[in-house]
Amino acid sequence: MMRIRNAALAVCGVVLLAACGGVQGSSAGPQGGGSGFTPTTSGPIQVGVLITDTRAETARNGVGIVSPYRDAAHAMIDAINARGGVKDRKLEIVDEAIDFSSPNHDTAFEAICQRFTKDKNVQAVVYDGLIYNDSFNGCLSKAGVPIVFMGQTGSPVGDETDLKNYPGVIAANAVSVDDRVKSIMNKAIAAKYLPSGSKIGVVIEDCPYNDRVYDATLKPIADKAGIELVKAGVKCAHGYADNGPTLALIQSLALKFKSEDIDSVMFLTMYENGLVYYFAQGAHTQKWSPQYLLFHSQGGAGSMKIYPVDQLTNMRGFGGFPDLDVTQPPAPSAAQAKVRNDCLTDARTAGLAVQKITDQITVFQACDAVRLLEQGLINSGGLGGTEKLVPGIEKIGTSFVSALTLNGATKFGPGHHTGMELTAVSSYDPGCKCFTYATPPAPIG
Repeated sequence: MMRIRNAALAVCGVVLLAACGGVQGSSAGPQGGGSGFTPTTSGPIQVGVLITDTRAETARNGVGIVSPYRDAAHAMIDAINARGGVKDRKLEIVDEAIDFSSPNHDTAFEAICQRFTKDKNVQAVVYDGLIYNDSFNGCLSKAGVPIVFMGQTGSPVGDETDLKNYPGVIAANAVSVDDRVKSIMNKAIAAKYLPSGSKIGVVIEDCPYNDRVYDATLKPIADKAGIELVKAGVKCAHGYADNGPTLALIQSLALKFKSEDIDSVMFLTMYENGLVYYFAQGAHTQKWSPQYLLFHSQGGAGSMKIYPVDQLTNMRGFGGFPDLDVTQPPAPSAAQAKVRNDCLTDARTAGLAVQKITDQITVFQACDAVRLLEQGLINSGGLGGTEKLVPGIEKIGTSFVSALTLNGATKFGPGHHTGMELTAVSSYDPGCKCFTYATPPAPIG
């Protein structure tokens, strides 16, 4: 029986910050659809399952755990095969792992891409997404192989330029960097958290997609509302050794921002959940409690335990994952409840010990990704590859019910490959000492 440990919680908490920590490749130009790719039309459909091996990192922190997504993804794929597969074809798993402690992630991802596309003939890849890597996206895109992210918990998967350049990048329940910024800024302004004259300290990983979004999306919104931005950059890392200096810098930024009379802080990064923790420790040491403008407010009961209370009280969330945004999530709709029950049944049938909310989140992430892949394959007639499978996913439109998003709502279509459709404002309620939703769900923009 597999026991999913809290240390590997999908929210990318403190212990595994490294596994959630801003490791990206360089942004590339537009990629082709993989004209050399030939979908298999008979026999098993090979599906790559890529997880992040964090054993070396977790051992340093006193916990010995591996990313739990592999077992969860296997369980969902096994369930599809038990039902007869897709178009009478079984899914054949091709396992790979990316070692987080690798000194050069770009090189490691390139080798995995070659094994998926040259040594094997995978028709699609599902990936836990703990390390976001542009080079990997580009390599798979050139080979014509789509990648479905299963572990982003609403975090972004590149900006709109990246998603255009890599048409095979699909996320069942995530957002682009642009949409993340739009949700935070527009909803914060509407809720009067950011009056004219506000001053936001922006912690930005200087990756190409973040830089583009700062200039093209964040700054225009701030300028229009009369809000001043103060940028503080941290390195866009390419390997394990890059993380230490970044974390030290994050903690030191609290003093810098405090001295510059910053009233609010936001993080332009793929991995907000980890970076905000280290920043909050620095702010607490400085006896300073800025307003935090976050996609996820750190409102989950497990997350709240690791933050000083003076930091929690000023956190605002603008995301769309109830299990991460608020302390007592609202009851799911009937349709979403059925999806969740089916996912948990498949997991338990495979022998997974799903006992805590953290276990459930992991199962739901894998289940969302694999179910989306299954529906796309059904629509494509069982054909994989970017040119056939991606249109099959686009045809799903708004009919896919996520196990995790607000109301289970998603939206796919031509040029729209990130599923999260609704977000809401969450904030700390001093009465219950918990996080609650302050607004009803609404479209991201």
